Amino acid sequence: MGVPGDMNLELLDYIKDVDGLRWIGNANELNAAYAADGYSRIKGCPGVLVTTFGVGELSALNGIAGAYTEQVKVIHVVGTTSTTAQKNRLMIHHCLGPSPDHKVRVTPNHHVRAAHCWLDNPETAASEIDVGIPTHRTLTPANHHLHQRVFRECYVHSLPVYIFVPSDFVHVPVSGSISPLANLALISDHENETAAIAATISTIYAAKSPVVIVDALVSRHLAIDVTRELVDFLGFPTFSTSMGKSIIDETRPYFHGIYNGQVSVPDVCKVIEQDSDLVIDLGPLLSDSNTGGHTRKIAESKLITVLPNHVSIGNKTYQEVGLASFLSALLRSIDKSRLPRPSAPLIRELPPPRDVDAEHVTQSWVWKRLGLFVRPGDVLIAESGTAQFGLPDAQLPEGITYITQVYYGSIGYTVPACLGAALARQDLDQSGRIILVVGDGSLQLTVQEVGTMIKLGLHNIIIMVINNDGYTIERAIHGPEEAYNDIATWNHMGMLDFFGARDGQANSRAVRTKKEFDEIVSLTEYTNPKTIQVLEVFMEKMDLPWRLESQIAIINERIAQTSKARG
Repeated sequence: MGVPGDMNLELLDYIKDVDGLRWIGNANELNAAYAADGYSRIKGCPGVLVTTFGVGELSALNGIAGAYTEQVKVIHVVGTTSTTAQKNRLMIHHCLGPSPDHKVRVTPNHHVRAAHCWLDNPETAASEIDVGIPTHRTLTPANHHLHQRVFRECYVHSLPVYIFVPSDFVHVPVSGSISPLANLALISDHENETAAIAATISTIYAAKSPVVIVDALVSRHLAIDVTRELVDFLGFPTFSTSMGKSIIDETRPYFHGIYNGQVSVPDVCKVIEQDSDLVIDLGPLLSDSNTGGHTRKIAESKLITVLPNHVSIGNKTYQEVGLASFLSALLRSIDKSRLPRPSAPLIRELPPPRDVDAEHVTQSWVWKRLGLFVRPGDVLIAESGTAQFGLPDAQLPEGITYITQVYYGSIGYTVPACLGAALARQDLDQSGRIILVVGDGSLQLTVQEVGTMIKLGLHNIIIMVINNDGYTIERAIHGPEEAYNDIATWNHMGMLDFFGARDGQANSRAVRTKKEFDEIVSLTEYTNPKTIQVLEVFMEKMDLPWRLESQIAIINERIAQTSKARG
C-alpha cells in the first residue's frame, strides 16, 4: 500500500522486480495505513505501506496508531532525504522549520511502534531489518532482545514497525539472510510454561462450572486454530467479546453469546460473573467498549487469564509464556476423562423490542437480519458507530471473519480496511464476499478508496451505507440537535459512477423498509456479486442499538455520580 513521493520513487522502482510483490497505490497515506491494517487482519502477516517522509509519514500516523492500539502487524517503510541532507540539516521540502532535524518525526511515532531502523549503513542494514537465527536457538522474551530488529519485533509483539530508507541508500547492495517465518513467533520460556500448564490443569480439574471467554488477541497473535481446537475439546460454555466475535464458530452448541460486562444479555452476565467457578479468559483486550464501559465483574480468584506473553491464575503470574505456545501445550496435556462436564446454561433472549412491528428498517431488526445474510467464507466489516453495537446481536455462521476497530475506534477506518481485506483474500485465493457496513458520516472520511477498489477491478464487495443523517452515535452521547453532528448530504447512488465504475448507477440501490431490504439482498447481484454493489439503508436519526443505549446510560450514570460527589 502507499502513495508515491519524491523521496520514495526510486525505492518503488524495485517493487515490480520482486516476485509476488505488487504496488497498490492509495488515494492518501492515512488510507494506506488503514488498508495495511485490514490486510494484516485477514492474512496474519504484516500489511506494508510505503510513504515519503514528513507529509506522507505523518498523514499515515493515525492509521499506524490504530494498528498499535489493536495489536495489528504493520510495516511502514518511509523514503527519506539523503544522509548528506540530514547531516547538513538542509531546508528540504517536507521538513519542519529552519535548520531542520530530518529525523524529528521519529519522536511522534515513538509511542505507536515496536521498533524502527534507519538503513544508512550497508554493513548493518540487513540485520536491522531481520537477522537469521540458527535453528538450535530458541527465541524467548528473555533473549529476543539480542535480535531485536524490526521484522522480528513486528511478529513477536504483533505491533507496527518503521523502516526509514534514505534516498541515497536505495541502490546500495547488501548481503544478509532471512529467517523462516516459523522462527518469528514468540516461543514460551519452557520452565514457566510447564508450571503454568500444571497450575491451569489442576484448576480446571477442580472446577465444577467453568466457562471460556475468547477475545481479540487470540486472533492478533495467530492462535485462532489452536483456540478453536481447545474450546471444541473442552466443550465448556463459551462466550466472545465484541472484538473477539467470529473467532469461535457461533453455531456450536457450547457457544452462548457475547459478553461485554453489564452491556450484555443479563443471563450472560449471570452465568459468567455469578454461576461460574472458573473463567478461562483467552486473549483479553479490556478496552471500554469491549467491556461495557469497564463493567466486567469477574472475581480475580476464579480467573485464568491467557495473554500474549504471560498467564495469570488468580494472583499468580507466569511471565514469558506465549499465547499460542501455551494453548497448544495445554491441549496436549489435558486428560479429557478428568474434565468437568458443566450443564448448558440458560440464556434467555431479551424481550421483543418496542418497534418489533415497524415496517421501516430499524436497528433492532437489521443486525440480526445481516446475520442471516452472511454465509461461510464471507468477511464482515463493521464501522465504528451503531454497527459496532448492533452486530454483536447477529449470529454468524461458521467460517466468517469479522473485522471492527472497537478499541481505537477511528471513524473512516473500515473503507480502506475493506480494500486491504479484499486484497488479502485475493492473495489467499479465497472466495467469499466482503461485506462492509459503514455509516454515512464515517464514509465521508475515507471514501476515496472506493475508487481504488474500482481501479483494481475488485468485484465481490458489498458496501452497505447506513444513512441515519449524520453522526448518530455522537448525537446519542451529546448534542442530538447540534450542528457539529450534522454532515454534508451526499448522493450515494452516484458514488460508484463518480469513482469510475461502469454501470455504477445500476449497481447502487436504496431501501427504507424491511421488505425492500429482503428483496434487494436476495438478488443475484448480492448473493453472487460480479461488481461492487452499494446498498443505502435509511434509518431514523435517533434509532440506537440497545447495547449502545446501555453503555451510554452507564457512562451518564457514572458522570452524574462523579458530579454529585464533587458537590
